[in-house]
Amino acid sequence: MTGKAFGDLPTDTLRRVAIQARFDEETFAKGKVLAAVYGESFNAVLIRALKNEIRRYEEKYGGLPRQIDPGA
Repeated sequence: MTGKAFGDLPTDTLRRVAIQARFDEETFAKGKVLAAVYGESFNAVLIRALKNEIRRYEEKYGGLPRQIDPGA
């Protein structure tokens, strides 16, 4: 995957992490349908949704840190 994410950092240099997420049945079912409508994987829909939310937040409040400060 190429392109830009997190500012000027190319997405092909970012390490991918695997997570486990829990959804209620309705959200999961509708997410799968949405993925089919877009011709994408469910994972791709989740990634796009999260990136869009991050972008909206940062446009309104400024940049988010790359990680949470454990001392905060």
